[in-house]
Amino acid sequence: MEARPAALEAAQDAAAHPDDEDALAALRLQLKKLLAEDDSLAQELARLLPQSGPAGQTVIASGNRSVAIGGNASGNVIITGDVKR
Repeated sequence: MEARPAALEAAQDAAAHPDDEDALAALRLQLKKLLAEDDSLAQELARLLPQSGPAGQTVIASGNRSVAIGGNASGNVIITGDVKR
């Protein structure tokens, strides 16, 4: 990346602002360009990536009426009480 200043800057911006969609898009574009220019890098990444699985996430709810959410649950209703009949 150091040979391509735009790629280095995109990586630094994405690292500094990981939630910024524009920064991430710029990094994706620069990585796409790097991989298109360097076939050996693309092959090495292809060899390495299948070996790494997704980072796991463990969510544990403990206790009566506990709720554990491993992602975004905004807009959902979570009921933890007893059902009245």
